[in-house]
Amino acid sequence: MDNQEKTKLYQEQSQANKAKSILENELFQESIDKLKKLYSESLFNTGAAETNTREKLWMAYQIVGKVEQHFKELVETGKLASKQLESFRKDDQQKKF
Repeated sequence: MDNQEKTKLYQEQSQANKAKSILENELFQESIDKLKKLYSESLFNTGAAETNTREKLWMAYQIVGKVEQHFKELVETGKLASKQLESFRKDDQQKKF
């Protein structure tokens, strides 16, 4: 593993830590929940002729979910990066002995 690969893995770890912190933030989680609830309730309260409004609300609801999912993916990527770095460290230590 070269330095460029290690740097990328360390960056992924750093991003994962930041993403985890955001996901665990009470205000962020309340905001996500509130937006999902707002969009879903608004979606179900549209009239039969409000197709355009329903489509916009559906897209807004989906976008909120995608933002949340993106942070979760960053956390998972960071976990994989940590495992790769740990594996590299073990291999490197074995080579020294």
